[in-house]
Amino acid sequence: MKLIENFLRKYTEKPNSTFKRLFVTFLFGFLPFAILFSILSFLEIEPINFNGEEYYGLHGVLIIILATPISAFIFSIFIYIYLLLGYLVLSGLKKILIN
Repeated sequence: MKLIENFLRKYTEKPNSTFKRLFVTFLFGFLPFAILFSILSFLEIEPINFNGEEYYGLHGVLIIILATPISAFIFSIFIYIYLLLGYLVLSGLKKILIN
């Protein structure tokens, strides 16, 4: 029982600025792909598909520049909600098992 208590005490501490860390991590994770696709679009090698239309050149680069932070933000929201649900379950277990 002591092992479970130590585990729950250790992992029910919520870290600071979780959403910010997730956002920055996803943003810099998407960045190499965004740069690669921007270069390919600018050189008119590979199009950027947006709303069923293909864009090349500067239009494609602008779409990638706008889509990258939006995508990182959306991924961060969903992962943050997922982590909060896990935190909620662990907090519930802590209240049930420790008290």
